[in-house]
Amino acid sequence: MPRFADFGASSLRRTSSVEGGFPWRGQTVTLIQVDAKGVVTQATRVTEKRTMLAQAGTKDLILAAWPGQWSQDVFMVDDLKAAREALG
Repeated sequence: MPRFADFGASSLRRTSSVEGGFPWRGQTVTLIQVDAKGVVTQATRVTEKRTMLAQAGTKDLILAAWPGQWSQDVFMVDDLKAAREALG
């Protein structure tokens, strides 16, 4: 199980676990990055998401917020390569 920087995210679902694939390009999906220095950024547009993932380092924590049926679901991005490929 991947561990990024000093973040333990074992209680979060993984983006790779979403049946049918995670909706990376979805307008309701927001990515949140906490980099190794503690700087937090967000990306909501496809171009912003693509840039964020392209610049993400191995010690960064990337979370994906996606509205569920009754609440906001938060996932840990556990496969940067797959996420980058899905966004082009």
